[in-house]
Amino acid sequence: MTNVYGDEEVMRHVCIGVLNRERTAALLDDYRRAQEQHGFSTWAVVEKESGTVVGDAGFGLYLPTGEPELGYTLAAAVWGRGYAFEAAQACVRAAFAHLPYRRIMAKVEAENERSLRVAERLEMRALETIAVDGRPHVLLAVERP
Repeated sequence: MTNVYGDEEVMRHVCIGVLNRERTAALLDDYRRAQEQHGFSTWAVVEKESGTVVGDAGFGLYLPTGEPELGYTLAAAVWGRGYAFEAAQACVRAAFAHLPYRRIMAKVEAENERSLRVAERLEMRALETIAVDGRPHVLLAVERP
C-alpha cells in the first residue's frame, strides 16, 4: 500500500496526506485493531485479473455519530475502471447485512468529483457541507434499505 499512500495525486483528497513506509505500516496496524475493536475496518482492494493490491476500501468510525464512515483509496493507474464503485458497493452491502447500523456515512472533499459520483451511484444523499482540516467536504449518508 506504500505505493498508493505515497502517491501525491492519489492522496490529494485524503486528509491524512501522503504517507511514507512507516506511516503506512502504522495505518495498516490501526486498520487491524479497528477490525478487532469495531467489527469493521478498511480492507485491501485486489484486482481480480492480476491479483495485485490496487487500494483499499472500508470503514472508519464517524466520530460525531459513532456510525461507520465509508472510504476508499485506489492507485491512480486503476482510476476509471469502476473499482471504487464496486468496492464501495460491496462494503455498504456487507455492512447492512452484518452490522446493526441504520446508515453509513461518508465525507468527500467538495472538489473530488470522482468520489462524489461514486457516492451518487451508491444512492448516498448529501446532508451538509462541513470543514475537514480547513477544506470543504460534503457529508453524505445512505440508509439501510
